[in-house]
Amino acid sequence: MKCLAITFVFVVAACGGSDANPSTSAPTRSTSSQATIAPSTTTASTVATTSTIKAVGTTTTTAFHIPLSDSWDTWTAILASIETEEPGAWEEAENFAATIEDAAVLWSDDYPSLNPGYWVVHYGEFESGESAKAWCSDLPEDMTCYPRYLGTEISPLAGAGNALLIDGQALVIVDVTTGERLKTFDPSFDGDGMSVGRMSLTPDASALYYSVGWEDSWYACEYSQGQIWKFDLDFGISTLITSGYSPSVSPDGRWLAALYSEQCLPDPENPESWVLTPTDTVILYELSSGWPTEAGRWSVSAPPTSYEDPKMLSWVDWRANSQSLVVINNSGDVFEIGLNDGGAIDEGTPLAEGVLGYPQALIGDTLYATVDETPLAVGAFDLYAFDLNAGGPGESIAQSVGWISATADTTRTQLIWGHDTQVATSSSTFGLENYLISLAW
Repeated sequence: MKCLAITFVFVVAACGGSDANPSTSAPTRSTSSQATIAPSTTTASTVATTSTIKAVGTTTTTAFHIPLSDSWDTWTAILASIETEEPGAWEEAENFAATIEDAAVLWSDDYPSLNPGYWVVHYGEFESGESAKAWCSDLPEDMTCYPRYLGTEISPLAGAGNALLIDGQALVIVDVTTGERLKTFDPSFDGDGMSVGRMSLTPDASALYYSVGWEDSWYACEYSQGQIWKFDLDFGISTLITSGYSPSVSPDGRWLAALYSEQCLPDPENPESWVLTPTDTVILYELSSGWPTEAGRWSVSAPPTSYEDPKMLSWVDWRANSQSLVVINNSGDVFEIGLNDGGAIDEGTPLAEGVLGYPQALIGDTLYATVDETPLAVGAFDLYAFDLNAGGPGESIAQSVGWISATADTTRTQLIWGHDTQVATSSSTFGLENYLISLAW
């Protein structure tokens, strides 16, 4: 959770049908100033204090909070998160909670499953994350709401040296040193006609963003444009986020970048039934509220008209400082755009030109890409390392008769790659039970 400044008023539609406690009533606008957390005389063992702030309508005092007595091992719906160090943070959280019936404020430090340092406006206690998610789905689309577990659990990925991969249909956490399978998630990542593309972890290992495509996606614009999903790694909940491909979380965890097509063209081969959606835009999303919010976009100078068009964008990733993006088109031209830059993606001088293959990972100035039909044998694949400063054809660092997938870790300093049933890092190699589909580290 990150900071979200709430400065507007919600008029919330009625909703119900959840297994929330208290009384499962819908959030409604309160006409009075409802106190969500009151000062208490409870013993010090159950009460924590924050720095002295000014309470609403009173003189300067100290805000108290009490952990919910029955809220351990339950779920709640998060409506806002405000950093405790911000001036007036307690007032802001309390005022917002007062506008929604039965909303309350908690201190995230009381719950190991939450990120510390926030006043959190939340609603209800639910039996499961799915029921909390269902309750959120009944709220207006412009209202922040997402489920969170209140308890002691943290993601196994928080441990150093653990990676995430799709082994056949299973999403698995593995120890990259030994190959030991630490956790397998229930949801299938190989649905009917569905294919999972690139995966990208948040730095705190709490969530995975991934893209999805379909075998028959050329029939409709919506599916041809792809989808980006968020998977909560602590609790196994998948949520559809937006349209697009190739999601990439910034190393500082603040941003998400993705490719998108702003056009949907009739396919010349069958214009009555099929469509083309060549990617032409990079969209930037802000992640600090817990739900991605669009913060900017860049497009190419001329929209591509086919999937073979040299101007079609094929990949986007972050520099390690989280301040700029590296974008590649079908021609293998590599461009860098800063977060404050304007104009077309491809109007400047490329960092490099003619980079072959499909980009996979960026570490420093080295771009890793899978190249098909190498000189070794027709149908073979190589993983090449391209120096963006030096240019040239690149250096082959791995060879396989199967497609090679690769990615950098969240810090953009280490590489993990694999093919068929094998996965490797610079210091280890281990086997899989099935076939590698995608991976993240």
